[in-house]
Amino acid sequence: MPPAPAPAPGRAGHAAGEPPEGELARFFGYSHDVLVILDADGKVVVASPSVERVLGYAIEDLLGFPLIERVHTEDRLLAKARVRALVQGEAVSGLDVRIEAPDGTWVPMRWSLALGPEGRIYGVGRDLTKEVRHREAQLFQEVAELRLRTAMELHDGILQTLTGASFQIAVARRLVRQDPARAEEVLAALAQSVSAEQQEMRLYVDEVKGGSPLWADGALDLERRIEDMLERVSVIWGLVAVAHVRLPDCLSPETERRLVRITQEATVNAARHGGARSVNVSVGLDGHELVLEVSD
Repeated sequence: MPPAPAPAPGRAGHAAGEPPEGELARFFGYSHDVLVILDADGKVVVASPSVERVLGYAIEDLLGFPLIERVHTEDRLLAKARVRALVQGEAVSGLDVRIEAPDGTWVPMRWSLALGPEGRIYGVGRDLTKEVRHREAQLFQEVAELRLRTAMELHDGILQTLTGASFQIAVARRLVRQDPARAEEVLAALAQSVSAEQQEMRLYVDEVKGGSPLWADGALDLERRIEDMLERVSVIWGLVAVAHVRLPDCLSPETERRLVRITQEATVNAARHGGARSVNVSVGLDGHELVLEVSD
C-alpha cells in the first residue's frame, strides 16, 4: 500500500488550518467598526472598508499616514499616553478620542488597542456619534428643565416676597411719623421674612449645585416648612393662614420643594388677586393623588 499523502501546506504566509487571505479580507470587510493596523511609527498599513462609512476616507487616503495626526489636538496627549502604556504591556480599551473627517468635522470614537509583532498596533474603533448626540440631547433637556425650574422658583419665591415687601415698606413709610413703634414692628417682621426667603433660595442654589437640601435629611419636615412659609406670607400680605398637612414621609425632596412653592403661589394669589384676609390650606393624599386645597 502506498504511503498516505502528506498534508497540503498552507498558503504562503499562513500556517496550515489558518483562513486564506481572501477569507480574512471578506471577514475584515464585514466589520461595522473601524479596524486598523499601524506600524511601529504609527502609520496606517491596513484599514477596513468601514473607514469610508464611519470617517469618510477612502482606504488609500489613510495608508502610510500617521493616524495620530487625525486625532483632535485636545485628545492627542491622552492617546499618546495610552499607546505608551500599550507598548509597556498594559491593555488599552475605552480610549475616547475625536478623529478628523475629510470635511473638517470630528467623529467621536472609542478605541481598543492591542500590540502585535514588530511593534505593530491593532486598533478597533467604534463610532460614538449616536451616543454623543443622545447625551447632548439629554443635557439640553436637563438645562431647559433647570431654566424652567429656576424661573418658577424666582417667580413663586423671591419675586413674590419682593412684591409683598414693597407694599410693607410703603406701609412702614406711612407709619414712621404717625406711629414709629408700629413702623418698627412692620420693618422687623419684613426683615425676618426676607431673611427666611433668602434661606429658601440658598437651599435651592445648593440643590442646583448638586448638594442635598438641608431639609432633605429630616432637619425640617414638610409640615414645618409649609407653616414657616405661610407665616412669612401672612406677615408680608397681611392675612391669616392656617395649615392642615397630612402627608406620609415618603415624598421625594423635589416633590416637597414643588409643593411648598405651589402652596406659596396659591396663597399669595388668594391675598393679592382675591383680596382674601384669611385662608385655610389643606394638603393630603386622596388615594394615590396628592391634593392641595387653598380656600378663602
